[in-house]
Amino acid sequence: MQSSSTNIAAPHGAHVSRARSIAAVLALSLGCFTFVSTELMPVGVLPGMAAGLNVSLGVAGYLVTIFAFMVALTAAPLTGLLGHINRKTLMAGLLAACFAGNLITWLATDYFVVFIGRILVAAAIGVFWSTAVVTAVHLVASRNAVRATSVVFGGVSLATVLGVPAGTMLGDFYGWRSVFAALCILCLVVFTLIAWSVPAVRIAKSAKRGAISAVFKSGALLGIFGITALVVTANFLAYTYITPFLEQMAGQSGGQISMLLLVYGAAGVITNFAVGPFAARAPRTSLGIVAALFTASLVGLNAAAVSHTAIFITIALWGAAYGALPVLLQTLVFKEASRLEGGADAATSVNVSVFNAAIGLGSLTGGLLINLTGPRPIPYVAAAFALAGLLAVMVTRENKSRGG
Repeated sequence: MQSSSTNIAAPHGAHVSRARSIAAVLALSLGCFTFVSTELMPVGVLPGMAAGLNVSLGVAGYLVTIFAFMVALTAAPLTGLLGHINRKTLMAGLLAACFAGNLITWLATDYFVVFIGRILVAAAIGVFWSTAVVTAVHLVASRNAVRATSVVFGGVSLATVLGVPAGTMLGDFYGWRSVFAALCILCLVVFTLIAWSVPAVRIAKSAKRGAISAVFKSGALLGIFGITALVVTANFLAYTYITPFLEQMAGQSGGQISMLLLVYGAAGVITNFAVGPFAARAPRTSLGIVAALFTASLVGLNAAAVSHTAIFITIALWGAAYGALPVLLQTLVFKEASRLEGGADAATSVNVSVFNAAIGLGSLTGGLLINLTGPRPIPYVAAAFALAGLLAVMVTRENKSRGG
């Protein structure tokens, strides 16, 4: 059965002016920045949140875990349910939900109330992330599709280079609650920008029945989802607890940790945009190279902890490698989903679910480790997941080559 929505804007921005397309893509990128900053913010203020809510570091870290698992569970079904709504209304409504969740967290009196606020934002981010990239690609010329993908995912990278470090510094000065108050203001600003710039278009294929089923029948897409699961688990197993790792293992001060988080994010932003041409020409080869660098950086974290210079370089390499991964993986998702009718939203929503389930698994595993043994084994366990991801890249690349 066909969706009742109509394709008001022809694919790739045929009926949308270039200036408005650029503004809309930038607004969607800021939306990703806002949502991902909200998702990851406990990473930067973890000790303060734990103390303020009277819970352990591991339990405080589970606020990332709970958030991620909620996104994993809701991204695909909610995207299917809401994907027919015109994109201006949908995106603005999701930002309103993000504002409400951050407001609840800011005013929360205990851990359970924070949990409720996080759940609300998690339900919204799954839909936003699933539809933002697809919307951006439909608002630009086809030759600019990879660039639009990079710009939207640039918001994800900027959340690590600006959002989390800025939140960490704000939390150090004014307490963790001030961070979520600032996120409320940011939500209102981005809500206004999206309401002004994103056209009220519907993407007809987004609600096509059977698309999810077709996605799960695609061996190529399942391979990409597997790689996503492994590398994202690796990243967030280590990154969620990077603050206590740097404090306890590397002897870094609060100011030095903020700077290292800034370095991690800055390196990621650079590669997020720099990888675009390589993603367009040779995404699988590029993915293999980046996955190898990512694995090596995690392997070297403990050894680098003895020197500030060494940890600086290792963190920069880690951030650079991870910053390129979402663009490469999403480019491959789009490439394979283009073979399926109505596959773009469906495949992206599944990828978002897998991505966030991996965030949840990584932060959960890291939380168990840090509570049981401290931060020392975390990089090694993360590196094991990364190595498995690298092997999966090599296997799927070989299979793709044999398949023509």
